[in-house]
Amino acid sequence: MNRPRITGEDRHPIVLVIDDNPAIRDMVSWALELDGYEPAEAAEGYEALAWMDNAAREGRYPNVVLLDLAMPGMDGYAFLQHLRTQWELVHPIPSVIVITAGLSGPDAASLGVDSVIVKPFHVRDLLDLIHNLTTPTAA
Repeated sequence: MNRPRITGEDRHPIVLVIDDNPAIRDMVSWALELDGYEPAEAAEGYEALAWMDNAAREGRYPNVVLLDLAMPGMDGYAFLQHLRTQWELVHPIPSVIVITAGLSGPDAASLGVDSVIVKPFHVRDLLDLIHNLTTPTAA
């Protein structure tokens, strides 16, 4: 899925990391920041939706959402459902990369997301994927 950049060209692309594991959120956010992105973090879906609503009031939207599927509170499946049924009505849908521990889990097409990456993953591979999603393609 090729999506237009959502934030202004003068800003760093925003990547929202939604994972209940604080070590993964910290590691990914640190790598994102070093690579020129603006990371934001949430431990589960409700927290992520609250962050997105607050950011939207400021006219800011995540370019990419990194989403764990298995979380307490609102899991990744429920978050995706809400994104499609509520958020999409008034805001652009960001690119979504699912991060999962399941080797035989769902694929990107069945989830309707841009990509699925399996834990453990190499951070450089994740950053390359994010770069491909946030870099405008030449017409």
